[in-house]
Amino acid sequence: MQAAIDIGSNTVRLLIGEAAAGRVQVHSQALLTTRLGNTRVGEKLSVEGRQKTIAALQQFAEQLRQAGVSRPPVVAATSAVREASDGADFQQEVRQKLGWQLQILSGVEEAACSFAGAASVLPQGANTAQVAVLDVGGGSTELICRRPNGQVAGRSVRVGAVRLFNDEVRPEELPQRLAELLPPDGLAGLGPVNRFISVGGTITLVAALLENLSEYRREAVSGRPVTRQEIAGLRELLAPLSPAARLQRYPMLLGREDIIIAGLTIYLALADLLGAAEFVASDAGLLDGLLLAGY
Repeated sequence: MQAAIDIGSNTVRLLIGEAAAGRVQVHSQALLTTRLGNTRVGEKLSVEGRQKTIAALQQFAEQLRQAGVSRPPVVAATSAVREASDGADFQQEVRQKLGWQLQILSGVEEAACSFAGAASVLPQGANTAQVAVLDVGGGSTELICRRPNGQVAGRSVRVGAVRLFNDEVRPEELPQRLAELLPPDGLAGLGPVNRFISVGGTITLVAALLENLSEYRREAVSGRPVTRQEIAGLRELLAPLSPAARLQRYPMLLGREDIIIAGLTIYLALADLLGAAEFVASDAGLLDGLLLAGY
């Protein structure tokens, strides 16, 4: 078995599985909220976030030992570490305390892995040129497509649920900031895209809530269409509630009870930008892509 770890702006995620026949057979998953990206672009990483992230990695190391995974995990960091002034210092801390090589992915590498992971759940032979992948994270949002020549191309903007929640991005700025995801010729530049697959904690959590799951299950979430109307309805339901009240009503929101409205707001803005009536949720994404790519 193999393992991959994603250090994001809001959470640290672990996937244990085996890559075979173009997809990952999942053995187990884990997620811990550390809010590492709770700072602005160019600033140092949050001290508390660093401590929580190292503790999460140490907890994952124990889980790997218990699962009998002997190979070192693929450990990747995205926008929070990529855009921090002390990202290299954090990279060294991970090496010293865990003995793991932390790879700080570029926006292009992150986009390619997210696309590969999300597309892996499609039926074999599916035309991926008609699919675009959206990855809405805590610190950034990516829109990724496969061009007719087979090349995966993605654009990234520094708009995420944590950034919006922290007022680093203002709600009125969303249309203009998210429009930077599109090619110069706008929607036409995306080509024959007719399906948007979405990955990341916001959309998978929304799908789980809409399915009335008492416990998160990957197989129940992946492939679940989430309509714009459902997103708007959930936002209308949750917005008047305090984070504590949201969590009391939906315990699955733990770790996202404060930023969930920001995530839903981003999706509504994306639906307007892309003319999308729905997004297809996928639990397969960056972690799957890391294992499939053999990092």
